[in-house]
Amino acid sequence: MVFDLNRRDLLKVAGAVIVSGLPVPQVLVQAQRPKKVIVAGGGIGGLCCAYELTKRGHNVVVLEASGRAGGHVRTIHDPLADGLYADVGAEHITRPGYDLYWQYVEEFRLTALAYPRRDHLVRRIRGRMYTEEMLANRGVLNQLGLNQREVEYLARHPWWDLPNFYFRPYLESFEDEYRPFVAKLDRLDQMPLAELLKQDGASDAAIEFIGSSQASALHVIWHAAILKFRGVPLWPPNVFRIKGGNQVMTDTFAAKLGGRVWLGCPVTGIEHGGAGVTVRYLEAGQEKRAEADYLVCAMSAVMLRKIPVTPDWPEDKGYAIRTIPYYTMARVMFQSRTRFWEKDGGRPNLDFGEEKLHDVWRMAEEVETPRGLLVGSAAPLTTPGEALETFRKVYPGRSEDVEQALVHDWSRDPWAVACETVHYAPGRLVKIWPRIMEPHGRIHFVGAYADNLNWGMEAATRSANRVARSIDAA
Repeated sequence: MVFDLNRRDLLKVAGAVIVSGLPVPQVLVQAQRPKKVIVAGGGIGGLCCAYELTKRGHNVVVLEASGRAGGHVRTIHDPLADGLYADVGAEHITRPGYDLYWQYVEEFRLTALAYPRRDHLVRRIRGRMYTEEMLANRGVLNQLGLNQREVEYLARHPWWDLPNFYFRPYLESFEDEYRPFVAKLDRLDQMPLAELLKQDGASDAAIEFIGSSQASALHVIWHAAILKFRGVPLWPPNVFRIKGGNQVMTDTFAAKLGGRVWLGCPVTGIEHGGAGVTVRYLEAGQEKRAEADYLVCAMSAVMLRKIPVTPDWPEDKGYAIRTIPYYTMARVMFQSRTRFWEKDGGRPNLDFGEEKLHDVWRMAEEVETPRGLLVGSAAPLTTPGEALETFRKVYPGRSEDVEQALVHDWSRDPWAVACETVHYAPGRLVKIWPRIMEPHGRIHFVGAYADNLNWGMEAATRSANRVARSIDAA
């Protein structure tokens, strides 16, 4: 099948959208050479790219494997009570940092809320809970095994800024956030971060707290340099989210695209050449074919690895796709009869550091209800019972009255098992970057893995806009 949304087809799509009550996609300009584009993947990156291409007058179809659009941007309402809701995927945005994303917030007239999920965070370190004030106290810091230089730094800077004590001497070497090798620090890609920290005089305790000890030192420091370019703290304490849940953003993209988004259509094969691309996909269990001028791969590299490509990727591109590392996780939700932490005089933002419950924070705080909702993260395959048991073991208060524990486990999702990418192992940055983000012939790549910073929603919208501009200009 050759998809071709001509004027008559577009009018049909628009009519269907009007009947459904959804906004009609707006074509801002008519492309001089309208192109047929297949977008494989209906997460925020694919939806954003399709939206931008549609605005430019191109014929676009989004093939989404699952029965919903949005990918890892997902908001759960049921079975939560009283209008409570929880973002079980993409958590928050920053300002600055999510610059393109904020443009869509304003364009779509969405409401962004200050998200107090990191306010007054209490951290559990080696079995003991520490407030932010405690972690700025020299006496407390000395007890943690830090050296005197580190103690003095943390007495004047927040706990989360400790890595910058060692990173800052390297950051000035970076001149372009998309070109890490211009810094001439390639040797750092060959060593794990822990080795570099040790060479620079870090204590064993600091190495433990900074983390990412086995990651490429260059990749970790480049990450910090990107944040510096964008004026973002290493661990932004002030974050935001969309009122009603972050899925409001992807739902808006999908609504504007209307019938261009085809659900339940997983891609099963890709054939490409100099003249165009042919995509095989399933629809209602039957294999079909669609031809286009361009293909935008907007699925994770984990899913892309499973799809036969003819001819195969070049060796360097194939290596990048096969090797780029991801994490997966489970999102935990605790619905309580009351906001019990207020009775205990405590704070709801807790970093436990446990496998079965990494952390928790309050969500949907604007919903008028006496009930409370805590959302957190945990290791894959964590059960609701295990998460709640961990919470009750570690939570320091006495008034806990959780009435419902839920888990959304991304590791069990057949189409969205991979969350965001993580730092590369030593020696891999030079092999993966920038090859992972570059187009191959008429195939382009969009998503959190296809940009320099793995912050999902901003990386997705950045890569989506870059690809839309490139296809439009071709």
